[in-house]
Amino acid sequence: MNYPESQLILEEIKKAKKILVNCHRGPDGDSVGSALAIQSVIDNMGIKVDVICPNQLPADLLFLSNSNNVKTIDFNEFDFSGYDLFIILDSSTYGMVTGDEKIKKPDIKMIVIDHHFTNVGFGDINLIDSQVTSTAELLFKIFVDWKVKLNSDIATKLLTGILSDTGCFQYGGVGKPTFEIAGELLSLGASKDEIVFNTFRSVKFETLKFWGKVIENMQYDTNHSFVWSAIPLSVYKEYGEDSSSKEDVANLFSPVVKDTDFGLIMVEIDKDVLAISFRARSNFDVSKIAKDLGGGGHIAASGAKVKGPFDEAVEKVLTACRKYAKKN
Repeated sequence: MNYPESQLILEEIKKAKKILVNCHRGPDGDSVGSALAIQSVIDNMGIKVDVICPNQLPADLLFLSNSNNVKTIDFNEFDFSGYDLFIILDSSTYGMVTGDEKIKKPDIKMIVIDHHFTNVGFGDINLIDSQVTSTAELLFKIFVDWKVKLNSDIATKLLTGILSDTGCFQYGGVGKPTFEIAGELLSLGASKDEIVFNTFRSVKFETLKFWGKVIENMQYDTNHSFVWSAIPLSVYKEYGEDSSSKEDVANLFSPVVKDTDFGLIMVEIDKDVLAISFRARSNFDVSKIAKDLGGGGHIAASGAKVKGPFDEAVEKVLTACRKYAKKN
């Protein structure tokens, strides 16, 4: 048994008649792949399960089966009364689930399954393992505990989550266990080529142009060893308001500049709402900056949102970065 909580979670699932599963705000491959994987497993048990998200799914993840059935909802208006259980995945706070820290938790039993070490444990049952690379890797271990027979479809969803959250095995924390699980998923029929083609080789031309704008605006703080780029709402709208483009450009360019410890991309995604993606190049802990700004995440990859006029919000973020950065 990998986790003692696995059996408790399975018992709650079997007692429920209708279950909710979330994809978090700004959903990525781990969020979507994990949600669709556990939906398939629960559905195979004969239990009704719906997946909800406060945002539309990125186009590059719509190749996953049942992705078209994920419901885009407003958590302020959603009716939870028809559900017995809410399984919350890959979300360190309830604000990450809803996209708004002010929204209160509903009166429904919650199970939290996550790998972020910043998770506050806000569920009735919490299974949090920060030693694994992704929620998808965590779910694989839970499914082993449940003795679930995985098919190629579920394996593809889990491998999507692992490849997404490890940057194709680039990030810290990836070791033998992760490669062994990935190998097992491939043996089960996971379509690695399909995942790579859709998530890494299907970039819209407008997104490439947006990335170019991010690079054009990038600045190097030589005194504090980090790079940063800030994009106002007008530019974000000009290039199509692709919610996944910020994360993708952060993964590609923030952690690669020589003689830096980290990088960040700031995008004004709505009026006076600045979304920030931090990526570490070395062993620098960017989560402490994100946490200072009300966000969270991993040591190597974290995020936050800051509200206020664009220039003021950018300066607030840079002040926090310089507070924690190593001074030269």
